[in-house]
Order: sequence, then C-alpha cells, then structure tokens
Amino acid sequence: MSSDSTIASTPDESEITHFPEVIFPAGNSDFRAARNRCARACREFNSTPDDADPEERSQKWLDIVRPDRDRTEDGVLAVTHDQTFANPALQAKTPFVKPPIFIDYGVRLQVGGSTFINRNCMIMDTPVADVVIGEGCNIGPNCCIIGVTHPVRLDERLQRHSIGQPVTIGNDVWIGANVTILGGVTIGDGAVIGACSLVKRDVPPMSVAYGVPARVTCFLKDVKPTLPLASHTTHTLAEALGLRNRLGMMRYFDDDKGSVDGLGGGEGVGPGPLVGAGSGSLPGEGDALLDFDLLDLDMDGDVDVDVDVSPPPRRPFSVGSGSTAAHSVLRAGVRERVTMGSEREREVRALLLRRLGQQQGRMRRWEVETIAVMAAVMIALLVVFFFAGVYLGAGRISGGSGYL
Repeated sequence: MSSDSTIASTPDESEITHFPEVIFPAGNSDFRAARNRCARACREFNSTPDDADPEERSQKWLDIVRPDRDRTEDGVLAVTHDQTFANPALQAKTPFVKPPIFIDYGVRLQVGGSTFINRNCMIMDTPVADVVIGEGCNIGPNCCIIGVTHPVRLDERLQRHSIGQPVTIGNDVWIGANVTILGGVTIGDGAVIGACSLVKRDVPPMSVAYGVPARVTCFLKDVKPTLPLASHTTHTLAEALGLRNRLGMMRYFDDDKGSVDGLGGGEGVGPGPLVGAGSGSLPGEGDALLDFDLLDLDMDGDVDVDVDVSPPPRRPFSVGSGSTAAHSVLRAGVRERVTMGSEREREVRALLLRRLGQQQGRMRRWEVETIAVMAAVMIALLVVFFFAGVYLGAGRISGGSGYL
C-alpha cells in the first residue's frame, strides 16, 4: 500500500496496538457531531453522478475519510481505480466507489486506492478502531462491514454504551454480494468470500470461504483455472452485443432416447445440449441425474396402500446451452408441453398418494390400538366390579347369620 494513497501507510506489526473491544459513549455530543459530519459528506458523495469528473469524485470521497487533509494534494490523489483500465501506467490513489455508500464516522476508515466498492455498501465504523480495506479488493453490492456492537446483558445495554471493534481486509480480496463482516475479523490477502456469507471468524489468506457462518472450503491453489477454459472472449462492446448467450429452459430427457424430450433431432438443435457432454450423449453417473427418488420414502411393512402406484423412472435433466435450445423450447407444440406437464403431475400425484397411504396406515394402527386399550380397561373394570360384588355379598351373608 503506497503512502500517497488515500489509505495510510501500513505500520509494522510491532507498531500495531490491538484492543479487541473498546467501549465508548456514542451518544455524547462530540461523537454525534462526528457522525453528522460524515452523514453530510456521504450525502454529497452519493449525489455525485457516476460520470462526474474524477477530481470531483475524489474530493468528495476524501471529505468522508480525510476531512482534515491538506487540500493542495487533492489533484495528485484524483486518480481512481476505473481510470487505470484506460491507462495501465496510472497508479490508483482513490478507490472507485459506486454510490450510494453509507459510513458512520469515516475518520478511521482506510481504503486502498486500487479497490472497487460496488453499490449500497454499508460500513458501520467507529472512532475507536480502524476499519482497513487493502489494495486491489473487489467488494460486491449490498455488503455490510460492522465494526460496532453492544453488550449482550440487559443491565449493560441499559447504560447505552457502544463497543468498537477493528476490521482488517487484506489486499486483493474478493467479497461477493450481500456479505456481512462482523467486528474483530481479519480476512487474509487474496481470499474469496462467497455471496450471502456471514463472516464472524478470521479467514486465512488465499482461501475460499462461504456460508452462514462462513467456513473455509478450499484454498486457491486447489481451484482449477477459469479463464483459459472460457469459450469466448470479447474485447469491444460491439463484440459483446453480438454474442448470443442465453441460458436454456430446463428440459427432461426421454428414457429411450439419448436426446432432449421434444428437442432431440429437431431442427436448429446442435449436438451437445448437455453440460459437460459435448457429443450429445447422456451424462455420466451423478453428473446430471436427479440425486433422489420422489417416491423413495420409508414405509412400515404393515401399511396397506389402497392405490397401486409404481414409482416413475429416474430421469436425467439438463440445461440447454445457448439461445438455440431456448428457442426450440418455445417452438415446442402444445402436445409436447402437455405431455411434460402430465408426467410431472403424475409424479406429484404418486407421491401424494403414497403419503396418503402412509397416513391411512398410521390412522388404522392408532384405531386398533385405541380399541384394544379401551377393551382392556373395560375388562379390568368388569373384573373389579365382579369381585367387589362377591365380597360385599359374602359380607352381608356373614353379617346376617350373626344376628340369627
């Protein structure tokens, strides 16, 4: 990280003082004044159009993160991340941030000049802990970095104090859309955070983590390369607009044929509609087969199903590649669409009938067990009444003979 960027120079590890949590009274007037200043600066930045002059955008960003700067340096820092695409010789000094962005204080927020932040990012920073985002990072839309928290105990929360926690994101980190990063977290250099993840623990460098909470699934050295496998590369907008690229409709395959039901052998459908099957043949075991049977349900051996329903065969599925398959689906006649609908309806009906049979079997068992319990109770009561009558009768007889 360069010292002339909008991010401060990286200190040595020996110079870093780390407090995991710092309590501060966020409601005090000085803290409130700092938040109001940052809110005004964010409003000014968010009102700036995307095609505004880079120097204007850079100044308004610096008003958020460095309000007390020497403004004579603004011209030097007015090199944003997007300008380096047109001129690779330039060194980005101000991050390219798409509005809107929402920041609480800004005074301890440090963002690398070559970092890109997409729309609707929320950074809940504090004046007691640094939030650092390194160089070369890509942050997706709707991401949230939370460096503030509150006590869990009610008696402590009633004191209305806030707790600030530092957050450090290394260099060249890619954070997907809708990711939430909690305080006290460090994300190592080169890491990738999957979309919609919740990061509450440290992520090691050069790793891939995702989930709620985010867990490391692999390291980048184990990920296969993507760019050499791309089938198309465009260099101009005209080439991009001329590329026909569309996902096809999901279709079922005919069991007896090796082609898509209603599409196989049709006009305009080239070979290889399957993902990973360039010759048009059926995929390998586990590649595109349904991994479950709709009627594979646990049933008790004594359940008597009234309707004899045979389970439908397992069908492979595929996603047609390109717009040709999609257009062929749209050209499919009414008969083909009705056939597909009836097959799906038959499968769902069979599943519902099987579950109905299970429920009926359980109801019959419950009725039989209830009748058996009631009969046992009645027999027990009759036995008790019989012996009670015999006992009382014998007592009366013996008592009457005593009076004679």
